[in-house]
Amino acid sequence: MSIQSCVEKLKFVTIKHPNYLFMNEKILKEIKKVSFTRSQKNTYKSSDGEVNISSDSNIKAHQTYSTIESITLSLLKKWILSIVNENNNFDYKITSYWMAFYNKGDYAISHQHSPASLAFVYFINCPVGSSPLVFSTSNTIIEPEDGKLIIFPGNLNHHVPKNKCDGRLVFSGNLSPIIEEDYSK
Repeated sequence: MSIQSCVEKLKFVTIKHPNYLFMNEKILKEIKKVSFTRSQKNTYKSSDGEVNISSDSNIKAHQTYSTIESITLSLLKKWILSIVNENNNFDYKITSYWMAFYNKGDYAISHQHSPASLAFVYFINCPVGSSPLVFSTSNTIIEPEDGKLIIFPGNLNHHVPKNKCDGRLVFSGNLSPIIEEDYSK
């Protein structure tokens, strides 16, 4: 595991899954029936639980928008949480997740994941010509590599330049601390 800082003086973690070849192969098989769509709108839940549509997605590629049922993705999420929770003073939970499938010319515009405390990207498939993840303000480049996980602050602006191949696949999401309310006081 590597803990690095970028020009924004924010720390991010990179680590490679110890069994990524097996993991990624299983994910690719399990998601064959998963629906990917393009030009989706971002949604959010208001305090009263109502779902509202806010804006166009920052991802200009095909992505998932519903819960993905996969045994292997469940194991991957547990591994991601173990990495995050092992390196923090309190426990986190994954509040949302999705997959993005980039073909030639696809990209993601600069954005951040606030109010999420942390965000992550796990590279599943990175053929030659796959675009990096770039922290926009500092132009810090994270080269794509099968099995690599990047965990970074949710308020860190990032983007994906135009992809130069077909088949770049990532699993991404947001993490927030588990806050237990103490009503006994």
